[in-house]
Amino acid sequence: MSDQPSSSHQLDVQLRPATIIRQDAEKMFKELGIEVPEPIMPARIPVPPNGNVRLVSNFYPAHVNGQVPIHRYDVEMTIARRNGSQLALTKKSTSDAVSIDRKAKTKAIFSKMVATHPELFTNMYSCIYDLESMLFTLKEIEEVNLIIDGLDGEMFQGTTSATVNLKKCHDRYELDLTNYGFLQADVGSVDLSHKQFLELITSQIPMMSEEFVCFPGGISFGYHVDATPLSDAKNLYHGVQKSIRYVENPATKKPMAAVAVDLRKTTFHQSINAFQYMCAQVQVENASSLTKVSKAMKGIRCKLTYGRRYREMVIHAVVNKSPRSTFFKRGEQDISVEQYFYEVYQITLRYPNGLMAAEKKPGQRELCYFPMELLEILDNQRVSGELPQAVVSAVIKQAAVLPAQRRQEIQQACNDIGLFDNEYLRNIQTTVEPRPIEIEGRLITNPKLIYGNNVLVDSRKGQWPNRGANKPKFFLPAVVRKWTFLMISEQRNGQATGTMNGFLKEFIRECQMRGMTLPHPSSPYVLDTNRNVEDQLEEFMRDCSEGDYEFVFVLQDGIFKFHKLLKYLERKYQVITQDLKTQTGQRCLQRAAATLENIVQKTNMKLGGLNYSLQMTNPGGRKSVFDESTMFVGLSMTHGKPLKPDSTGELPPRPASVVGFAANTLPQQFAFIGDYYFQAADRDEKIDSIVPIMTILLTKWSKHHDGQMPMNVVIFRNGASEGQYKNVLRFEIPLVKYALEKFREAADVEQIHPETKLCMLVSNKHHSTRIFKTNVPVQGRAPEQNLEPGIAVDRAIVNPVFQEFYINSHTTLQGTGRVPRYAILNNDAGYALGHLEHIVFGLAHGHQIVNMTTSLPTPAYIASDYGDRGMVILTQFLREFEKLKGYEHPVDAYQEFNQSLTYASLDPDCKFNLCRVNA
Repeated sequence: MSDQPSSSHQLDVQLRPATIIRQDAEKMFKELGIEVPEPIMPARIPVPPNGNVRLVSNFYPAHVNGQVPIHRYDVEMTIARRNGSQLALTKKSTSDAVSIDRKAKTKAIFSKMVATHPELFTNMYSCIYDLESMLFTLKEIEEVNLIIDGLDGEMFQGTTSATVNLKKCHDRYELDLTNYGFLQADVGSVDLSHKQFLELITSQIPMMSEEFVCFPGGISFGYHVDATPLSDAKNLYHGVQKSIRYVENPATKKPMAAVAVDLRKTTFHQSINAFQYMCAQVQVENASSLTKVSKAMKGIRCKLTYGRRYREMVIHAVVNKSPRSTFFKRGEQDISVEQYFYEVYQITLRYPNGLMAAEKKPGQRELCYFPMELLEILDNQRVSGELPQAVVSAVIKQAAVLPAQRRQEIQQACNDIGLFDNEYLRNIQTTVEPRPIEIEGRLITNPKLIYGNNVLVDSRKGQWPNRGANKPKFFLPAVVRKWTFLMISEQRNGQATGTMNGFLKEFIRECQMRGMTLPHPSSPYVLDTNRNVEDQLEEFMRDCSEGDYEFVFVLQDGIFKFHKLLKYLERKYQVITQDLKTQTGQRCLQRAAATLENIVQKTNMKLGGLNYSLQMTNPGGRKSVFDESTMFVGLSMTHGKPLKPDSTGELPPRPASVVGFAANTLPQQFAFIGDYYFQAADRDEKIDSIVPIMTILLTKWSKHHDGQMPMNVVIFRNGASEGQYKNVLRFEIPLVKYALEKFREAADVEQIHPETKLCMLVSNKHHSTRIFKTNVPVQGRAPEQNLEPGIAVDRAIVNPVFQEFYINSHTTLQGTGRVPRYAILNNDAGYALGHLEHIVFGLAHGHQIVNMTTSLPTPAYIASDYGDRGMVILTQFLREFEKLKGYEHPVDAYQEFNQSLTYASLDPDCKFNLCRVNA
């Protein structure tokens, strides 16, 4: 496939990205001779018998008690600017501040319009408006153009009238809330009108109130709830998010709408003077700090605090220019920015030597500069991009609300947004029950872990601690012949050497106790931090590669951030590495047995060992859950960091997205290794990558299984939303089957299994569902208040048309856990639902590093790690290229990246294709 878009796409720049994806896929299918199927979800599977675990959800049933005609209209609202041009208030904006301001204006116009024309709109409760371009009414009206007068001149910057145009969205549109026929297995043409209306009407109270600020996705923040101040001039706002889910009615088993309500914690920029905001970021004393400040403030919208005319600007960059030292032409004279503000506005700047903010106006190459002290950051702007670690830690702490408290706060939030006592809902004969849906779950039997010498260890509540001198040996201990140790530390006077030797003693002892073959390292070395560390690290790794070292262990102080560079050099010089913070290593000298055990378990996996195998039988105890001829695959996507647009709204090009993948392709059934594959930025669809990925995995499987293909392939695909199911069904699944078929045709060994059958599950943790114990121990810690690992839920709160289920496989250590939801998108392999639930929970025990289960099955979890690793390596490669060449490498050279940066591009027999190097 070409790395560049086709000429037709370049000519037709108006094509939506989704349309381009579909057209490219259809063209590929035609070339491959594959028929594009209809996107139909597989039939539901009978659910296992009810369990005896009493649970409750955050889903509130919505009952439609009668049919009321509902009509939809498109809305346009415009006001005249001072220069005579028209401003479309109903036009969407990517800026939070602009969007909130426009919605405040459309709300004022709408309220005035309804009050002025009761003959058309009856009253506010008979109109459901999204404050943009969509309006529902209970009364049919003709298309109309209205002039709304008497508006607040201050709010509208001098304008006191607006023009409103109402147009019916299409002929004979009428919504029937009692009809759920739109819910069907064919997800190709889902009518979202029913859901859109319910989403909107259940949001009307906060949207039309002056007590809330609302954002897309059913998110609202009440002004009555105090924000939590954070460092770096940020605030944490405490709000609520609601969404509509369609579930099966617990009593009738028929479709029913429910309102899912959860808490929402979001970080906002403080609305303060821009100079104060800048000072709260970092001390600006070098170019690195300036870069951080500029990155933190890029894209923030501000208003000018001087002059008679109201004006806003968007910070494009913070520049190392001061008002005193920056001059421009004013007439025939050069004048400084400082002098200009004094002469024109009679403003004496307090910080004439401070940095300035740059604005980039659309269509202009020259930047405009503003003293930071004359800008004020506008309210209601959410923080995008990466947060400083201190802010992240504070947000995590604030968001860690325990289940007992969370249930109470959710119930209060429902009351705050008027979900239960609602005039809008009464007008359409609909009620939302104040009691959430109760459900029954089942507790799945835990697997056993098999260590060396067939020692069996029980998993209890998702944990299996191994302590003391009698810890079992690894199932497959790694063997290392030549390795070395590097320390990057500012410790002096031999202290670094002492720390290194002390850690080495404990580390080697633990490795050998678990059965590993690990001699003393050759030439352990303490790096000189007074010289360029990056150059020394590269030289060290190059020497290790030339010296045939298999493994390098690096201990580095917390102030150093060389993990990403080290992982890039690991791939570049093909020497496996493991790095650890010095502080963590020092804890191992203080008898932190669990920490040392986890470190060694990671080492064994990196070097090709396997810590334990798994044993799990079906509920009857007669048959193994895991078949040795089944390949379990994880697919995950990693995208680059969000970029901030400038004043023109343009985004710089983003590097490729990365598909991480992992599977049990080695001879050991539960040894998962993986790789990554680069594809077009921000595309979640794996259309271009799925065939190469499957070919890589099948090649490895057959190599280690006497040329045979697996009998079944079970794929865990991370993160697709319901809206993306269509493309998965139409394109990804047929391409997986195509890859299986072509690999079978090319096999030079007679196959035992006449066909390889597929099963694909989509796992999703980013949803609005919360599941609680019915009786939460209020005084208990997080693990006691949350669900026990192994709880399965497959009824009541699942989709009424296609098969979903929830499995809580992990122990929640803080806050309220989010239970992953799984949807079955293909089941040609014919698995029973109970069998799949056991597979999911069983594989959550296979991560091997810590003695606890993970939230997702091991292949899915490890695939995510490989995706992250691929992004790290790509980012470091692009950085190194620019440093060496002096210009940027094209970020869309996907084919080149796949041929030079992946593990698959290395020798098939090298360690990177035989070990889980990113453990």
